[in-house]
Amino acid sequence: MTYRSADAHSARFAAAITAARAAGALLVSHYGKLERLDIEQKGLNDFVSNADREAEDVIWRLLGDAFPQDGFLGEETGLSGPPDAALIWCVDPLDGTSNFLKGAHNWCVSIGLWSAGEPLLGVIYDPIRDELFTGAQEMAATCNGRPIHVSAIDRLDKAALGLGHNHRVRPTDFAADMEKLVAAGASFRQVGAGALMLAYTAAGRVDSYFERHMWAWDAVAGLAIIRAAGGVSAPYPRDGIDLRKGDRVIAAGPALYPILTDILHQQ
Repeated sequence: MTYRSADAHSARFAAAITAARAAGALLVSHYGKLERLDIEQKGLNDFVSNADREAEDVIWRLLGDAFPQDGFLGEETGLSGPPDAALIWCVDPLDGTSNFLKGAHNWCVSIGLWSAGEPLLGVIYDPIRDELFTGAQEMAATCNGRPIHVSAIDRLDKAALGLGHNHRVRPTDFAADMEKLVAAGASFRQVGAGALMLAYTAAGRVDSYFERHMWAWDAVAGLAIIRAAGGVSAPYPRDGIDLRKGDRVIAAGPALYPILTDILHQQ
């Protein structure tokens, strides 16, 4: 079962916006109060705090109460809900935790809805700048209610690319990607929050985003918004890859996308 009409999306779309704003308000109440946070390190440069967990709980309760038939894949709680759920919420309550903990402004709440290989809708909220990025199948992509569109750039030597990196990817692979793109004339932007970079791609603030591995809770919302903004993205995840395991992300405007996939050998 898939949901493709604006009417079918509307209740979940509204609920996701409410949940993102509620989580954002909670996070702002913690922001800049490092001494009050309980912080753990999950892996190499990978942190979690009670703020992350409290924000995910807020989102889980709001969406779970409204749509108990849906699955829920959260960064902090994993997959829950009916095992045969047709729809799965993919949620990062705080993307950019390291920035958040350092008092840097680039972090966000990311809520996406996925079904049968398709990102259906996305809501990404940046509470510090009060920017709400939204998009869904058969709905226009917006930032604070105003239409947004992907970049029309069609050459790498004119492009500013978002390029993500994490310690799940071999340094040699990341370096090879960088070398190819720099040799083609591209420049780069990185803010330390992949979901926010996807939102910026949808808004044309950067011309594309590429990351060799991205978790679903970071990727699904942004990919839905990019598609609604007229962009193109690779299947996520590819056939045979479990959504819980994540996959590569590559997204851009329609003119730049084939150039990017060709030079990166990512189809």
